[in-house]
Amino acid sequence: MAEFIFKPSNKAVSVNRGCKILVAARKGNIKMRYGCVACRCGTCAVKVDPPLQLIPMADDERDLLANMNLPTDGSIRLGCQTRIQDGSVDVDLDFQDQYSPDQGLLK
Repeated sequence: MAEFIFKPSNKAVSVNRGCKILVAARKGNIKMRYGCVACRCGTCAVKVDPPLQLIPMADDERDLLANMNLPTDGSIRLGCQTRIQDGSVDVDLDFQDQYSPDQGLLK
């Protein structure tokens, strides 16, 4: 088993390996912004820590984050695409107030 810990509420949701962040949020009744769920809109971007506990991002996720002027180092991931490998990963939902899918990081 693995778990996502959603910040700022600190609610932990236990999941099986390979579970996506968005699926875990819905399972835990956690409000998370999302749109297309198909790696096209960027609405579900979240900050994650540690990124090494997650399955590496595919090119389409990396390209979308780059187009949104968001970091592509693994610290920001799309909830609709990101799957956990094992362990525990913090998911910072407050980050969703710090960017706009069409404008990148807000100042």
